[in-house]
Amino acid sequence: MIATSYPFQYGQLDRLCATVSSLVVLFLLFCPLWLFWKRRKTRLQLSSGRCNLPTVCWMPKFITYSPEKDDHCTVEDNSYDRLLDGCLDKNFSTKKLPSSNITNILPRMERLNGPYGMYATVYGISTKVVHVAHPVPAKAMLTDQYSISKPDKHTSISESLGAIKSPAYDHFKNFSGDGVFTADGSTWKAKRTSVLHCLLKGCTKDDSQESQRLEEEANIAANGFISNATNIDGHEGTTKDRTIDGVVNVVPLLQRATIGLIYRFITHHNVNVRDERVNNKGETNIGSHNQLGDIDNAASDGSDTCTSESALESISNSSLQTKALDNDGNFQNPFHAISSYLEAITNIRMIILAQSRSIWFLLPRWMYRTFSSMYREEEKQMVAIRQFARAACKNAQPGSPLQMLRFKASHNPDMSKEVKEGSEMNKELLDEAITLLFAGQDTSAATLSWTLHLLSLHPNIQTKLATEVRDVLKDFNHGQGDRISKKMISKMDFLDAVVKESMRLYPVAPFVVRRIPYDLTIPSEKGTSHSTVTIPQDTFACIWIYGLHRNPKLWHRPDDFLPERWIDPSLQKLDDAQTKFKGTFMPFAFGPRNCVGQPLAQTILRIILARIMNDCEVIDPRVRRLDELFSEGGEEMVKYRLSLRKDMQAGFTVLPSGGVKLVINKRDNKQN
Repeated sequence: MIATSYPFQYGQLDRLCATVSSLVVLFLLFCPLWLFWKRRKTRLQLSSGRCNLPTVCWMPKFITYSPEKDDHCTVEDNSYDRLLDGCLDKNFSTKKLPSSNITNILPRMERLNGPYGMYATVYGISTKVVHVAHPVPAKAMLTDQYSISKPDKHTSISESLGAIKSPAYDHFKNFSGDGVFTADGSTWKAKRTSVLHCLLKGCTKDDSQESQRLEEEANIAANGFISNATNIDGHEGTTKDRTIDGVVNVVPLLQRATIGLIYRFITHHNVNVRDERVNNKGETNIGSHNQLGDIDNAASDGSDTCTSESALESISNSSLQTKALDNDGNFQNPFHAISSYLEAITNIRMIILAQSRSIWFLLPRWMYRTFSSMYREEEKQMVAIRQFARAACKNAQPGSPLQMLRFKASHNPDMSKEVKEGSEMNKELLDEAITLLFAGQDTSAATLSWTLHLLSLHPNIQTKLATEVRDVLKDFNHGQGDRISKKMISKMDFLDAVVKESMRLYPVAPFVVRRIPYDLTIPSEKGTSHSTVTIPQDTFACIWIYGLHRNPKLWHRPDDFLPERWIDPSLQKLDDAQTKFKGTFMPFAFGPRNCVGQPLAQTILRIILARIMNDCEVIDPRVRRLDELFSEGGEEMVKYRLSLRKDMQAGFTVLPSGGVKLVINKRDNKQN
């Protein structure tokens, strides 16, 4: 027999296997030790030396996430009497993203007692995070005010401290790509300049065409909301004939009104109006006189979800949808699928936040895309979002903000003729459309939802606001149906105070994150034993706007809805936030990366709210029941009224969990 030759003898093979096994054992022993050492080193860097902050460690709590399950796993007030009977335990929650992640920030800061309330977190193994809810360190981190190792004086603002988001916002990239929200450096600076020019062109002048267009769109959105909210079962309700069955969830109505507003404003595409109403069972009554639909004439029932089955959902699944598709399979009129878009937008808010709190945030992006079911859920939601944004880009008319962006090198780097003409669409334009549509809709809808909720809990404040609105409109000889203008709302001081107070209590974005690219020194806190603090390079600064706005060291009665604090000098003096630390109030963030659409949002919010208050009264039936139970008022009444406030649906922006269910009654047309 011929001897067979093997590369290894049996003894050599055994020794090789033993060596490999030993190396594996050593690796398994060494790896945890190395990770432990690395984490301890990071913690010492934050808790000692020049930083010396109270430091805790945090690890991801979950791998998978479902927004539908997470939003509804808390006991909700489906019956208006449950809360009053003491049956609702607000602390019960099995959510992966509970609102306590936001509301517990101030108690934790008080317990840890760091300088300015700051404390640090070791996120995962070696990610350094500093949490802030005081204006001195917050403004320093957002504006590069106290850096001890500043970059060269010629460094552009886009490369300064306040402009750096990466990699803290990399988990947004699948959603908004490299739009103005997530871009950094010179790319961000160029895109922000272009967006500011195209979006705000002419809007600062009251008599300009674009300013009047904004006023007109805000009035149209308000009229659409009022029409749908007061026309359930095809008739207008009154105080006498409206019962608990007349309750409507205002959140989806406001979402539809505001997405229509921002779509029309950035595209100048005036879609036709469908005569469409929803009855109190959620059934859609659609007129047959028109092929195309309009966002402002979609309504919803009072179901728990903010994005439940609604009027336009049935359209998106009908033959009308096929007729509205172009050759590329995109909607010529995107409002045929608006319910799918708004549901996707609501879900994506929670998915993105969940991703940042899951194990996938600590792993390479390719692993998240390859192995995570969360990524597949994210991609599922992005289908409707991208489809709606593509339709907006294709429908953008000459002179509109989206159309003008086609001619900017920041959004058309190759200056492609096809992109300029609209026959082709590039990624830069699509990313910006997604960003602008979301930012324009979400900020307005969320703020108005919270504002109407608060006004419904405080009828006396609502009456005072409605009186001011009607008195000012009367001075301007405003007739029924006339447009409310920027000049009119500039005379409404209490209206401005109500909007500010609502955004103080419920800022749309409860926190923002920035990366500190070099050591940053914060001056010592006056009146304390704390010394200066030097935040190490490459630390993530988490500025809690929610905490800034409710910090009891900065505001008197921080949790109360008190609009007078903004206009009454005697109350203003009680708020250090308005005297010693001006700039504490930052609902649109602060510094070079603040909200690009802030001037538009300020006008939109006030015009829509003024229109609603002029025409309607918003009533929470639970308050009516409270008035019956506590006719004499007192502390018990105040306590229960605070407990009626809605919980927050945690996402990277916040909406009222379960929606806001109100009775909306038309006011008397006669001026007060």
